[in-house]
Formats: sequence, structure tokens, C-alpha cells
Amino acid sequence: MDRKGWIVIITCILLMGVNFYYMQENQKLVAAQRIAEEAKKKAEAPKDAPAATPEAAKPTAQVTAVPPSAPEQKHTLKTETVSYELSTKGGGITRAVLGATDHITLNEHALEPIGAIRREPAGADAITYQMLEQSDRSVSFEGTTAEGIRVKKTFTLTEGASSDDHLLNLTVTLTNTGTAQHRSEEYYLFAGASTALNHADERYQSFFWNDNGNADYKISSYYGKGWFSEAATEFRQSYANLRYAGVSSRFYSHILTRTTDDKGVPAKFWSSRRRLATPLAGHPQNAAVEDYAYEGSMSLPVIDLAPGASKTETYQVYLGPKEYHRLKKIDEETDRQRRYAMFYGYFKPVSIGLVIVMRWMHGVTGNWGVAVILLTIFVRLCIWPIHAKSMRTMKRMGLLAPMMKELQEKYKDKPQEQQMEVMKLYRDYGVNPLGGCLPLLLQFPIFIGLYSMLEYAAELRGHGLWWVKDLSAPDTVAQLAGFNINPLPIIMGITMVAQMKLTPQPQTVDKMQQRIFMFMPLIFLWISYDFASALALYWSTQNLFSIAQTWIMKLYVPDPVLEKVKREAKPAPQSPFFNPMGHQKDKKKPGNKPPKLGG
Repeated sequence: MDRKGWIVIITCILLMGVNFYYMQENQKLVAAQRIAEEAKKKAEAPKDAPAATPEAAKPTAQVTAVPPSAPEQKHTLKTETVSYELSTKGGGITRAVLGATDHITLNEHALEPIGAIRREPAGADAITYQMLEQSDRSVSFEGTTAEGIRVKKTFTLTEGASSDDHLLNLTVTLTNTGTAQHRSEEYYLFAGASTALNHADERYQSFFWNDNGNADYKISSYYGKGWFSEAATEFRQSYANLRYAGVSSRFYSHILTRTTDDKGVPAKFWSSRRRLATPLAGHPQNAAVEDYAYEGSMSLPVIDLAPGASKTETYQVYLGPKEYHRLKKIDEETDRQRRYAMFYGYFKPVSIGLVIVMRWMHGVTGNWGVAVILLTIFVRLCIWPIHAKSMRTMKRMGLLAPMMKELQEKYKDKPQEQQMEVMKLYRDYGVNPLGGCLPLLLQFPIFIGLYSMLEYAAELRGHGLWWVKDLSAPDTVAQLAGFNINPLPIIMGITMVAQMKLTPQPQTVDKMQQRIFMFMPLIFLWISYDFASALALYWSTQNLFSIAQTWIMKLYVPDPVLEKVKREAKPAPQSPFFNPMGHQKDKKKPGNKPPKLGG
């Protein structure tokens, strides 16, 4: 690419960044002004008048709480690592407190418990429940709707080979106690509300579903305002064979799976988000900051009950970390395919393979940080031949640089002839101009798969290495004038500069391109400064390995010699209609001809 092309690309990137920054600042300013005006109106309003609720603080989906008509009863089911708190208010799981290294509470910001029965996806469970049975492993709730439908829900800890501390069985039985036929398609089971761990992780919030084995999801940007469209307020869709659905944060998921049979049934999935009254941790308590709880509801199959008839549906509720091996294990005896809820992107098979290797290395070393380092070295060793070939091609391109410069000077006014001569030069010396870039493209799926895997690796949360306390968060060691000091990204930038100094550059690279390459480490440092420590550790390790690889090749691998390719001379192609023997009638035989008789 010439100088003008690079200038245009860099200018466009900078302008887009500046535009995005000022758009964000303008939105914050508008939100702050709006809140200030509402506070002023609230202060000027009469004291006995009810305070008006600001529009920004209103939830996207209104959920009205139903006053309990009976004292609330609570019960707790405990496993080794999870405590499930259940209540008669909604007849479900109000909270799931995760222990071990997680130390997080799921469904903490929900207005209803997981397992609540709704007649509208954005409604509320209006049933008054009573606790029927309770033990260390199960609890049952029962209540009756205004239409005379008795609802019984039983939550049980799982057992067997496919059990897990984060998995509960749920049985829902509906009985028609009335005297008329009851049919409805609008019974929804609440999957809970997911919130991010901190404000920086808000962009990872998502909701997902699996229809007939095809899993799909939407991230938080689904509710953002588009260029030519208003912001969405909810997601509502019907599916032919809905197997499971739920909501998810960066590291944790709520998965509601129907287990009545092996196949899905026609059902609906609904999701929305509700703004939190108080911003999440990791950001100043600014009224203009917006954090949300993402909710989801999965409909029951069509309920068609004659008087006295009953219908039972069974489900499983998963409340835990997004770990591929864990989700795969609980599906070993069934075909629920919850492992497909790990949305790694286009290179998902690569990410899954790397997860397996990283977990094996952790089993050997006992430390997740060391496992990340060994995984990076393993990946670099696998692609060593590709990298070596790329380096050799770049060196040969550098040897061709003086000849190419002469051709550019000679044919500077004849671009077509110049291009033909350059290609002839490549052909004569056996140099492939794509040999330096093609190996990089082959490495691209591996790097993206590894990056995605480390970005969403719940296994790394809560584990440290050296000064790093949590590999899933930035490695901040101090603050200087309000600025976080993160050593790993700084090491990454320094090693990137050293790597670029050791990488051979063609002599045809002009000064503008050299300056752009000089700024690349700074750009990467700015982009990845607040990334998870595991990502910065991976990048720094691969830079150090690349430096060592270049140094080893420089010492022990001889530099390539530029020689012309010897090609055997081929005979010129001949026309198939050409007869080398000639025509027989044109040939003259040697010797005397016999005399003619007569005359």
C-alpha cells in the first residue's frame, strides 16, 4: 500500500475514534442536564405532592410487585459451592450465592425469583404460594391462580453422573380445579435477571436461546439506538422447537432448559432490560451512568386442560459459571446442548480446543497464570514453521529491494510496465510476494480463538499470578494522579517495540510507513490497557517468545541467498496442424529415374 493509502486509513480511524468519543460525552452531558432539570422540578414541587419518577429511572419492562397476603416463608438448599435461597414470594429461587472462588450472588437485582409463573412475559407472578414440603434436597410450593389453576412447583438438587452443584431440577404441575375448559399459550417461566460484575463488563451482557439445536444470542448492543432506528425495548420471538433459553453476563449464565422430552416444543422467548437504580461497582456514582439488569422468560407449551385435568412439565435451572467442560458434563447423558451457550465467535472450535489444552496444563501446574503462559508457548511452537517461513520470505524481499528500487526509477512514468517487470523479478528469483502475509493469515484463526477464549474464561476469575490478584481483571498495582498503573500492558508495549526492531523490514518502506509502525505499539497499548490480565499476559508472553524465536533463527539459521531460479528451456509450442515430415508428394527420392518407354 502506498503512502496516500496509509494516510487515508489512519486518518479515518482517528476521526472515527474522535467522533465516537464526543458522541459518548454528549450523551452523558444530555443525561446529566435532564437529571438536573428533573431534580429542580422535584425540589420546586409541593411537599405533599407525590414525587415524579424520572423517565430514565423507569424500567423498560414494568413489573408490579404483588403484596403478599400471607407471611413469607423461606428455605435454603445447599451444595458444596452454592446456596439457593427460595421463597414463597413468587415460589422460586430469589438468590443463588456462589462460593468457592466465585464469590458472587446471581439474581441479586431481580424483582422476582427464578421459576416465577407469569401470564405475561413482562408481568408478575400474582399467585400466593405456600410451602408444602421441604428437606435438605428439595422444596415444594403450591398456589392457585384467580382462574382456578393450581400450580405446584418442586425444586430438587440434581444427582447422578450428570449432576452439578449449579444445577437444579424443576417440576411444574398445573391442575384445572375449575368447571370449564382452560386453554392458554401465555404461561411464562421466569429465568431471572443477570447483571454485570462491574460497569466495565456491561458490554458483555446478553440473552440467548436454542431452537432445534441451533443456538443464538444477542448482546447488550441490541438495545442500543441505531443510525436509522429507535432503541429496542424488548425481544420477543416464537420458535418451533425451543430447548433452552436464558440470560448471561461475561462469566455467568442463567439457563432454563425444558427436559420433559428430548426435543423442543413450540414456545416463545422474551427478554428485556431494566435500568438499575444504583450503578454497579467500578464506576463513580454518577447519575448519568447507566447499568442494567437483563431479564428473560421462557413460555410453557400450550396449556389445554379439561376440568380436573393436570399437565406436568420438567425443567432444569443452571445458575453458574460459563465453563465449557461443566456444561458439557451435565449434557453427557442427554442432548440438551447447553455447551453451545458458550458463544466464542466464528472460530469456536479453535477456542474449545484451546480451553481443553489450558485446563490440562492447569492440572499439571496447579496455577492458571502458568497455564496461560504454557498455552501461549504451545501455540507459538505449533506455528513456528509458519512464522519461520514468513521471516525467510521477508528477508528475501529485503534483498530484492535495491533491484525493485531501480525498476521503480526506470519505469516511474510507465506503471503497467513497472508492474510487469516487478512480477518478472519475483518470478526470476522465486520469491512469492504473498509469502510474508499468507502465514500471518493462517495464524489469524488461532489468535482470535485464543483471544476469545481468554476473554470469557470463567476459570481464571479469582485466580492470580505474581502481583496479579485476578487474571480476569486489569492488574492495577497503584494509582498516579487518578491514573491506574497496569504493569502487564506496559510490558506488552515494550516487548512489542523490541519485536518490531528485530523484525526485518523491506528497504522499500518509506518514512511515513515507518512512523506508522512506530505508533502501532502505542495504539495497541491504549486499546488493551484495561483488558483482563490474562490477555495482557498472553500478549506479552507471545512477544517475548517471538523475540527469542527471531534471535535463535538469526544465530542458527543462515540468511537466505538470492539466486535466480534455473529453469529448463522448453521447446516452442507447435501447431497441431504442422507436419514435421512434410507432404509425401513434395519429397524427391534420390537416384536416377527409369527411362520412359515409347515416343
